[in-house]
Amino acid sequence: MSALKLAAPLFAFLAASLSCSAPDPTQPPPSPLAGSRPNIVLVLADDLSFRDLSIWGQQEFETPNLDRLARGGLRFTQAYAGAPECAPSRGTLLSGLHTGHGPIRTNASARGQDHLADADVTIAEVLKSAGYATGFTGKWGVGLPATPGAPEKQGFDYAFGFYDQRRAHTYFPNYLYENGKRISYPANAGFDLERLYGLNVPNPDPEKLNRYDESGKLIMQDVADPAQAVFSEDPIEDNALQFIRGHKDQPFFLYFATQLPHGPPIIDHLRTLTGRDDYPGIMTKQWAAMVVRLDAFVGELEAELKTQGVWENTIILFASDNGYAMCGYLGRGNANANWPDDPFLHNKGPFRGGKFSALEGGTRVPFFAHWEDKIEPGVSNTPVWLVDLFPTFAELAGATYEHSVDGDSLLPLFERRPSGFPAERPLYWEKHREQAVRLGPWKAFRPSPDDPLELYLIEEDIHGDRNLADRYPEVVARIEQIMRDERTDHEWYWNPHETAEDYAAKRQRSKELGTLQVGVAGNSSSSHPMDP
Repeated sequence: MSALKLAAPLFAFLAASLSCSAPDPTQPPPSPLAGSRPNIVLVLADDLSFRDLSIWGQQEFETPNLDRLARGGLRFTQAYAGAPECAPSRGTLLSGLHTGHGPIRTNASARGQDHLADADVTIAEVLKSAGYATGFTGKWGVGLPATPGAPEKQGFDYAFGFYDQRRAHTYFPNYLYENGKRISYPANAGFDLERLYGLNVPNPDPEKLNRYDESGKLIMQDVADPAQAVFSEDPIEDNALQFIRGHKDQPFFLYFATQLPHGPPIIDHLRTLTGRDDYPGIMTKQWAAMVVRLDAFVGELEAELKTQGVWENTIILFASDNGYAMCGYLGRGNANANWPDDPFLHNKGPFRGGKFSALEGGTRVPFFAHWEDKIEPGVSNTPVWLVDLFPTFAELAGATYEHSVDGDSLLPLFERRPSGFPAERPLYWEKHREQAVRLGPWKAFRPSPDDPLELYLIEEDIHGDRNLADRYPEVVARIEQIMRDERTDHEWYWNPHETAEDYAAKRQRSKELGTLQVGVAGNSSSSHPMDP
């Protein structure tokens, strides 16, 4: 190396030192967490309700491990999913783009169960480019096997679980996928998922209910080999822990997307709910036991991080993919019945609507971040959403990306620097013709662009009972402009201004082009149309 090359860095350092001046008070201070490159663990529950955790107010069962992490971290009381249903919510957190811009906008497009494209940039790809090992286990839902949207083609070094979100309705699958290859479970053959679907009605046939022995263990029905039957969460959890063991010596990102507690309800063991005769029936008890199982695994996850010596350098984030869904699996309501609260668990929260609706009940979720000795315990009432995870993870890793995203890094909130976070920013949702916006203290909603805007001061009117649109025309005008500006049309999804006839024409065009992709419900005897 030449003397000139050796001297250049020294000269630059001396010049910078001599030119130092006092920090600019108008600029935010540098983030102490940015570029710190912690391990990142995201635990995403499936259909978990707002008050399914005891720290959020559940009183009929306990979630001690999640409670402890939430209490020791930063808990967000006004947190939102990126969408009111599974696939688009996962798409928003992976892409950092909301449903007006993102690649996945509803559970299905005119092409069927659609997928991420080669051109889409996921947070896994960004972290991988920054030297992170990336792993996914659980329910994927944004790319069928052999499509460009499969997880191993979207930045994950390791992927295990359900690629097809419809197959993820079963907890005793015929097979799962590992890096695109089938892992078969022949002992599960014959499991009758249709029997479970048939229980999602009022007063289900008691002869078809799941049964448990005195110890709380599920009495297996229908399967080929009950003694060897595999509950899907077992290998999903085991492979998550194995990923940590295998990558403890480098920064890693683990996306653990559990099925729990998505219905139809069933559980391998009732655990702490065994013998609870005060429950009104086995359906409700199963839902509770599914949440209890998730809590137990989070305890195992924490223990493994400590065993591997990486606990202090790991940030854990926990959320649900959408709002309240439980009553639909128990036959007590659907989107048209306004999703009534469960009369025993009272787990919905104080919100209107539920899953599939952009009202508060479909989008408000429990969410917290825990990083031992790095994030000060507390509670934040700043509105945030899962769309913020992309820029947050990238900033933690010191990773860069060239495109714009719809979220904002949460590091200022983690560091108690609220002035470093946008004081008022629009959060935007759309589903088919439905649109909603959260803007500061306001929540606005309209079933379609043809309907008048509903406006609620949601921080005071949390259930959305008093429509104030007539009182605040200037706010209505601003939000209507946001609804026009915060979106671009998608070729295959149903855009808000389109009619049912427009969407049907898209569907017909997909059939003619041969691009229709059809997922298959779990334990179906038919082969998957997109299997390799």
